[in-house]
Amino acid sequence: MFYQQTNLLFLAALLFSVGFSLFLPGEVRADDEAVDMIVELISGSDTDMRNLALQQIREKAPGEDATMRFVELLPKLPSDVQVMLIDALGERGDATARPAILKLLNSDTEAIRVMATRALSSLAGPSDIRVLAKMAATGSNSEKEAARYSLRQLCGKEMNTAMIEALKSADTKSRIELIAALSDRNVKESLPVVLKSMNDTDLAVRLAVLDALRIMADENHTALILERLKSTNDNSERKRAELALLATCRRGRMKCTETVIAGFNEADVATRISLMHALAFAGGPEALNEIVTCLKDDDEGVRGEAVRVLAGWRDPAAIPHLKELARNVKNLRNHVLAIRGITRLASPGTDHPADISMLSEAMELATRKEEKVLVLGTLGTIPTLESLALVASCLDQPAIAEDAGFAAVLIAEKISGGSINQVRAVMQKVTKTVRSKETRDRAEKILEASQPQASALDPFGIIITVVNIPKVVIHGINSKWQRSLHS
Repeated sequence: MFYQQTNLLFLAALLFSVGFSLFLPGEVRADDEAVDMIVELISGSDTDMRNLALQQIREKAPGEDATMRFVELLPKLPSDVQVMLIDALGERGDATARPAILKLLNSDTEAIRVMATRALSSLAGPSDIRVLAKMAATGSNSEKEAARYSLRQLCGKEMNTAMIEALKSADTKSRIELIAALSDRNVKESLPVVLKSMNDTDLAVRLAVLDALRIMADENHTALILERLKSTNDNSERKRAELALLATCRRGRMKCTETVIAGFNEADVATRISLMHALAFAGGPEALNEIVTCLKDDDEGVRGEAVRVLAGWRDPAAIPHLKELARNVKNLRNHVLAIRGITRLASPGTDHPADISMLSEAMELATRKEEKVLVLGTLGTIPTLESLALVASCLDQPAIAEDAGFAAVLIAEKISGGSINQVRAVMQKVTKTVRSKETRDRAEKILEASQPQASALDPFGIIITVVNIPKVVIHGINSKWQRSLHS
């Protein structure tokens, strides 16, 4: 027994070290001895050797003959080993194993059915789409997961075509699975067929269609989605329609604006709010004008949401409208949202510099400490003399002096170029104004680092900067002075 196992190990090591190099170029028959060894190792009780053999099935042992040998071994193995071999055959990707794998979908053992379903991700043909869709719709939870995986992993345009064809005659549950698979695969050419289920009597089917539109729709589908948003009485369908509309406007941008604006006609309050959100994604002058119009809507909820949408607008064109809202301090909510919106739009971005003058206006318009500190926080990220000057002006306001001092230090630590005297003057003011020891210490370090170079004073009261005037010049001046003493 010992010698038999030793020989087996030796043969396995030899086989797996040289692989199947004995195959001649273009030869497709299996090396019988090598395949025999793999079969024996898989059938044996040594786990390590079996795993080594399974790896050979995945990566080497080429040819349909070898695949058939491994397939014929399946019914002779225990269930757990069958599962491992099915997995290896799936990764092997030889369609020769497909008929046997399909039969295993009817196995009495769930683990075998699950692995066979998953193996079809690389073995299935177009005619197997209906089988996978049915499994995804009616199988156990594990079978559903495996079938959904395979439907999404299948390669080739012919698989997309087969799914579209299967969708035309599928039952309700299978239709839901196929629509989901097609949308996850982003098969946009399937939309004409998918949309035939837009008005299905089954809510789950309609929700699946809306989910597909969320992923694949373009500006041409905006009106269709809007119609569903305005007509449905089901909350879940309304939510899915809104998500589909937002995603479509995010992709189509201003191409969707005209249709969305038209949707305000005879729309209820909830729909008008949804349409404002869609316009925020679409953007553009017309969309902004519509949001401004909504500021005067008859419904208080619509007006309040219009302010929030305006405060989150991505275009600086919204700033004049936000400034008007900010000036009305009687409505604190709108005032705060407007200040925050102005500050955000005036902040530096990847494609534009900071607008210091607008940040200055935001500071002046702000009535609460919180918004003033927000502006200071933004200024602290802008290392320029202009931002430093604006922050320094806030050191005289006791309510925000500490925050202004900290922002000034942040700017001074990063600033480059400009007047060192201006930086020093602000840092000196910081050390005298703020109470925070940390802030004062950082200001002191900046002052020490920017200390002027040592100077020399000649007898005539002329300051000579040692660093800037060469020693030869200084020596010449001193010699001339000494000669004048002796004359």
